[in-house]
Amino acid sequence: MSVRVRYAPSPTGSPHIGNLRTAIFNWLFARHAGGTFIARLEDTDRTPGRYVPEGIYELEASMRFFGALPDEWWVYGGESAPYIQSHNLPYYQLCAERLIREEKAYRCYCTRERLDAMRTEQQARGLPTGYDRRCRHLSEEDRARNEAEGITSVVRLAMPLEGYTVVKDEIRGDITYENRLQDDQVLLKTDGFPTYFLACAADDHRMGITHILRGDDWLSSAPKLIQVFVALGFDVPKMVHLPLIIGPDKKKLSKRHGATQFLDFVDQGYLPEALMNFICLLGWSAGDENRELFTVPELIERFSIEGISEHPAIFDYEKLKWMNGHYIRGCEPGRLIGMCLPYLRKAGLIPEAPLSSASDDEKETYRIEVLDYVRRVIPLEQERMKMLSEVVDLVGFFFAELDYPNGYEEKAVAKWLKVPYLKPLLEKQIEVYSALAEWTPEALEAATREISEGLTLKFAEVIHPTRVAVTGRTVGPGLFETLWAMGKERTITRLKTVSERA
Repeated sequence: MSVRVRYAPSPTGSPHIGNLRTAIFNWLFARHAGGTFIARLEDTDRTPGRYVPEGIYELEASMRFFGALPDEWWVYGGESAPYIQSHNLPYYQLCAERLIREEKAYRCYCTRERLDAMRTEQQARGLPTGYDRRCRHLSEEDRARNEAEGITSVVRLAMPLEGYTVVKDEIRGDITYENRLQDDQVLLKTDGFPTYFLACAADDHRMGITHILRGDDWLSSAPKLIQVFVALGFDVPKMVHLPLIIGPDKKKLSKRHGATQFLDFVDQGYLPEALMNFICLLGWSAGDENRELFTVPELIERFSIEGISEHPAIFDYEKLKWMNGHYIRGCEPGRLIGMCLPYLRKAGLIPEAPLSSASDDEKETYRIEVLDYVRRVIPLEQERMKMLSEVVDLVGFFFAELDYPNGYEEKAVAKWLKVPYLKPLLEKQIEVYSALAEWTPEALEAATREISEGLTLKFAEVIHPTRVAVTGRTVGPGLFETLWAMGKERTITRLKTVSERA
C-alpha cells in the first residue's frame, strides 16, 4: 500500500513551531517512501480566535517557504478534493446521520446552562469532568417531543461503556485506555459543523490516509478518534505521536522562550534550509550522534519513523542561530544580498527601488548608488551574520550619516579618538588617500603603512583610530576592505568631519 499522509492545520494565525514540524515530518516521510503528502484545512471550529482567514495564507506561505509543497491541497486540488472541511459539510452530516441510525451516536439536547452546572458540580465533588450521558438514554417519545418543540441538539458519539481502546503508536507501542472513562464526544454541533473527531476520521478515510503523524498533545484524545473510526467502519491509520517541544528550561515551549511562530522566524531572518534542518532534529535523529547538518536530499533519504524519539525535544535557540549562521556563510552572495535588502529598506538605510514606470536614468542611478554599494558591503559581514535581521546592526554604519560624536561608541571615542596624535594622523590620511590612483584594499593598506612609518606610529596605533573615525565602532570587517567598500568620497568625508571636530 502506498503511503498517504496529511498535514491538517486549522487557520488560527501564524503556524507555530509544532505545526511546522508536523508539516515537515509528514512531507519527509512521504518523500522518503515515495508516497503522497496531502494538506487539508480543518476550518470547522468557528469559535472566536480559532478561525483567522489570513491564517490560511500564512499556512500556504510556510509550506512554500520550506519548499515542502503538498501533492494535493486546497490551493490546486487533487483526486481527494475538497481539501477545505467547511466545503464538505453535507458529507459529515451524512456520516453523523448514519451513526445515529446504527445507534452508534445520539442527539443531545442539553443546554449550555445545564452542561456548565453539571461541570461545576463535578469539580466541586472532585470528580472527572465529562458529559453524564443523560440524553443517551432518552426514549423515542422524549426525542420526538424535543424535536417537535424545536430544541436544538448536537450529535454525540455513543462511546463503548465496557472494555478498552488500544492506541497502537508506532513510537510508544500499545497504550491502553479504559472506555468507561472516555467522554461521549460531540461529533456534530448545533450549527451543522462537525467537530475535529468526526471530520478527521471521515476525511482520513475518504483520502486514504495510511499514517497519522501529529503532536503528542493529541495522544490523550486518540481513543475517542479511534472509536469514531470503528463506529464508521473505517480502518484506523497507523499513528505516530511526535514528542513535545520544550524550552531550554524543560518547560513547554512558549513565547516567553523566544520566537515560536513562522512569521517570527521569517522576520528574524532564518533561512529555509537552516530552519528545516533544525526542526528535523526536534525529536528525530539520523543515528549520527555527532552530525547535525543535513541537506534536504539527505533528510529525505534518511528520514524514518524509527528515528523519532518519544522523549521531549529541547528547542535550543543558540543552536538554531549557529546553524543559521552556517547556512548564511555558505550562501551565494547574490542570494544573500537579495534576502538582506528588505531589512535595509525597512530600517530606512536604503530607499525603495524605483517603480517600473521610472526613467532609465533613475533606475541606473539606483543601481550605481544603492545596489552596487550594497553588493560591496554585505559580503564583508557574511562570516559574522547569524540572522538576516542582524544586517542592520552589522552594516548600518556604511549607510547611516554619522555625525561625530553622535552615533559613535563612547568607549571607542574615549580610547581612540582622544589620542594626542589624532589630528596629524587624520590630516595625513586625508592627503594620502585623496591622492590614491587606485582605491583597493591592497593600495589602502600600503598607503596606511607608509603613513604609520612616516609618523613613527605603530600600525595598530593607526588602524584603530582610523576604524573608529570612519565607522564609529571598534569591531567590524577588515579595515581596508571596509574603506574600499565605503568608497573614497565617503571615507574622506568622515575623516574630515572627525578631524575638524577633534
